[in-house]
Amino acid sequence: MNAAELRDACDLAESLCVDAAEISASLLGKISIERKADDSPVTEADLRIQEHIVSTLLKEYPSHAIIGEESVVQQAPSLSEKTPVAASGEYTWVIDPLDGTRNFTHQFPIFATSIALLHHVDPHGRAVPVAGVVREHLSGWTCSAVVGQGTYCNRRRITLANSSASGDAASEDASKEEIVSGLDTLIAIPSGRGKPILPVIKTFFDKYVLRNVGSTALHLAYTAAGAVDAVFCHECKIWDVAAGALLVSEAGGRCTDLSREPLTPFDLTRNHNADIPFFAASPDAFDTLFDELNLPGG
Repeated sequence: MNAAELRDACDLAESLCVDAAEISASLLGKISIERKADDSPVTEADLRIQEHIVSTLLKEYPSHAIIGEESVVQQAPSLSEKTPVAASGEYTWVIDPLDGTRNFTHQFPIFATSIALLHHVDPHGRAVPVAGVVREHLSGWTCSAVVGQGTYCNRRRITLANSSASGDAASEDASKEEIVSGLDTLIAIPSGRGKPILPVIKTFFDKYVLRNVGSTALHLAYTAAGAVDAVFCHECKIWDVAAGALLVSEAGGRCTDLSREPLTPFDLTRNHNADIPFFAASPDAFDTLFDELNLPGG
């Protein structure tokens, strides 16, 4: 797909996110909750949104495969059911129909849809995001990106400026120290549930201001927009991060795994329920905050 075709794909994803918000609005406060195998909630809204997105994408792009949270792999009609999603074709869509389902079920007014288009870069199942959209349903706040074309929030181009543009190493270090300073630094962290709090969360809690809105996709989008300085997550799936990783990188930020290696390409042949730990931040904040993770293998 050329640049114009990728822009068209991104525009379609934005339109589908608008549709998703209309579906969730029609069901807010009116539906029952079921439980998935991992005890996380799923609602009719999750299922109806994903069904609408999948059917539309397969109509527009019949050769593309689809990974969605509520049906882990949706094969394109041209692919055998036994064929791994990344073994054929060039493109795969990755969808989180309703990121923040718990918020939705409690009528806590922050939840989003995330849609990413991935391009396969080799025959071994590795793929990189080339278009992505995250839209918060109730406010309509939307962040989108196409590879090589930058990141946009509500149609305005956004850039995470790096204060080191002067090239002066001493002033660069001093500037970063000033930027990553206590109450002026906001870090998005994961929700805690049933497990001990990680030491890094306690470290961050003592030094910085922490935020959690119940949506990893929004945490990444907020990082791309500069609304928070960084986001850390150790238990999330490919549908949580596929669009957001592109939003951050196209805005000029950094997004890596916990070994400081680039988060992408994603391996689409692995279990899609496998966790993808990551850390993302503005260019000024990344090194200082990453050094405080102190995680095994980090």
